[in-house]
Formats: sequence, structure tokens, C-alpha cells
Amino acid sequence: MQIKRVEALKPGMQLARTIYTSDGRILLSAGTILRESYIKRLIEFGYPAVYIGDPAVAARVKEPISEVTRHKAMKVLHEGFSAVKVGGTFDLAPIEDVVYSMIDEVIINSDVAVHLTDIRSHDDYTFGHSVNVCVLSIVMGIALELDQRNLAELAMGAMLHDVGKTQIPEKILLKSSKLNAVEWEEMKRHARFGFDLLRLKPELSAKAAHVAYQHHERVNGSGYPRGLVDDEIHLFARIASVADTYDAMTSDRVYRKGVPPHLALQAIAGLRGLQFDPELVDIFLKSVVPYPPGCKVELANGDVGMVVDNPRPGEIVVRLMPHEEADELEAEGPTVSLYLRADAVGPRML
Repeated sequence: MQIKRVEALKPGMQLARTIYTSDGRILLSAGTILRESYIKRLIEFGYPAVYIGDPAVAARVKEPISEVTRHKAMKVLHEGFSAVKVGGTFDLAPIEDVVYSMIDEVIINSDVAVHLTDIRSHDDYTFGHSVNVCVLSIVMGIALELDQRNLAELAMGAMLHDVGKTQIPEKILLKSSKLNAVEWEEMKRHARFGFDLLRLKPELSAKAAHVAYQHHERVNGSGYPRGLVDDEIHLFARIASVADTYDAMTSDRVYRKGVPPHLALQAIAGLRGLQFDPELVDIFLKSVVPYPPGCKVELANGDVGMVVDNPRPGEIVVRLMPHEEADELEAEGPTVSLYLRADAVGPRML
């Protein structure tokens, strides 16, 4: 299984994983042999990359939540956010149901290294992003030994942290260039908008609503909307802020390509105690793998290979191939697998 940019796709390649739309419909199924028309459609829909390879190999790669649960979560968010966007309200029950399913799966898969490399179109960014922030927040909440009630409140807040973006004009949300000062000020209002929407829900905890309000606050006071510092920011918002930043950095957007996971983790480590709670950064760095399955890497000795597994935190399985074949590297080829410490990887992910 290999992550392949859409611009590098060729007819005859096989999809390793199913591609879904944000409302849960299947666009292309795992095992589909790509045609020129399919590749054109992926580009038109704004998908930045896909998984190529044997679906059976892809199925063996474990993740914190199942593909079914992930796309169910995106579907209920799509439905809820769409209702709010047109001036209506939304039912928390289906979102709460899927959040509890996510918590159960993350707990069951607690020995699975966290690598969130889902494929989503640019238009679906908010929904996939919200699911990832929720998963990462649950992982951190479990590490902090939160009880069931607090873990659920954290997860609901993380899942709904960007609901305020439903009140931001699409011309700003989907702008393909840098926002100007006026547009940026409008974008920043989504935190307050989200809080105002969620606090009207009596069945939702005030803690969850404050995740929407405070997830852009920073412990050194440099965040928004209120410039809070340290413990003035609720713990749940401090957790979500780390998760939110990481997924935003690693995700492809309409105006830029995502940063490789290992570089995003380095950046977050550099902000430890500056923008982010030091304890939470330490937990996060132990929880998320820097080199997820499907990525090509260069090892410190110059060898090139593909990550095929993350058996334990800090460890990776790399399948090597001769340099002359590296450009067409496929995880299923006749190769040699090496168990390595993650720090054996060189300075770049190919």
C-alpha cells in the first residue's frame, strides 16, 4: 500500500482503499483499477492523494477507528453542519452515538500506534479534520486517565470544535490564497460562533462548548479570541488545540500541501511550553507515529523504502527496494523488511 498524489496516478493502478464522499457515499471502491476518467474525476473532486496497492494489504494496517466508523462520523457531521449552515438546528444524538463508538474502538485498539492519514477532498476538510481531532483528543484523554464522563465530554467538544465555521462565508473558508486582514478577523470569529451555537444545547456539557470557544487559545496568551493563558484555558481545549494544530498542519488544503507527519511533530515539540501545554505535548509525541504506513522514506544510511507497519510507538517496519526501483516502489513487491527505530529514518519523507 502506497500513498500516491493524484497528479502521479496512472491508468492501471489499483486502489487499496475505498474513497468516500463526506455524506458517506462510495466514490470508488477498494480494488478498482484506475482509468483515465476516474483519475480526472478524483482531480475534479479535489482529492489530493489516494492509496494504491493490494486492498488485502491495506486491510491489515490497523488504525484507532475503523473505516466504517470514520465515514459514519463524517456523514453525521455533514448532516448536522449542513442543517446549521442553512439556519436550522441539529440533532446531537447521532453525533453522540458515533462518538461513543469512536471511544470504544480507540480503547479496544489502545495498542495500535496512531497514524491518521485519511484521504478526503478539499471540500470535505472540516468533517475529516473534526473526526481526526476527536480521535487524537480521545487518545490523549485516555493517557490522562480521564473517567468515562469526562472522556465523552472531551470527545464531543473535539468533534464539534469547528461547528462555528458554518457561519463563515465559503469564499473565505475555501479561498485558495492567503487571507487578508479583514478575512482573517472574520475567520477568527468561528470560535465564538461555535460557542454560541453549542451553549444553546442543554444536553451538551459546558466543557464541550468551551472546546469550540478556546481551541485556538495558546498557553502563552498569543491565541484567540480572548488571549487566555495557562490554566485559564480549559484542559479539554488545551488537548484539542494540540490535536487541531497537528491535523491542520498535515492535511492538504486548497492553498497548500500538508506537512509530513514527522515535521509536524517536530514543530509541535518546538512549541512545547510556548503555545502548548508541556505535559500534553509529551503525551501527544508518544502517541502519534511520525512515519505512517504507505509513506516512502529515506533511511539515515541512504537506503530508500516504504513504511508498512508501526508495531509499537517509536518503531517502524520499512520494506526496502533497490534504488533503481525506488520510484516505482510498491509495498507488495519482492523486498526485504527491516524493524527499525523511527530515528533511523533520514531527514526526509519521499
